[in-house]
Amino acid sequence: METGTRPLGTVAQLLEELGHEISYAYDDLIFVNENDFLLQFSNTGHVLHLFFNKSCTKQSADHIEQSVIPAADKVGISIITKGMYSVSGDEDEQLRVEFFNN
Repeated sequence: METGTRPLGTVAQLLEELGHEISYAYDDLIFVNENDFLLQFSNTGHVLHLFFNKSCTKQSADHIEQSVIPAADKVGISIITKGMYSVSGDEDEQLRVEFFNN
């Protein structure tokens, strides 16, 4: 499950240990169950950007940050909170992901 220099397998295992699961991985994006957040690989494979769904509560976002970021640090992966995102569909049943940076 490693994709080039992107440690997808390590990230999947980390998320699973924290009670999350990857619902979909596409290109540089990792969609996580419940759609509260997603991770995006940066140009450096061991750095990921964290985006919260616009509908994610502050309490959930705080809990995710406080659990995922330190756990990732322990396995050599840096996670940087970048902002929020929203997902919408169009008539062709294609998903559109829009990012809002901090």
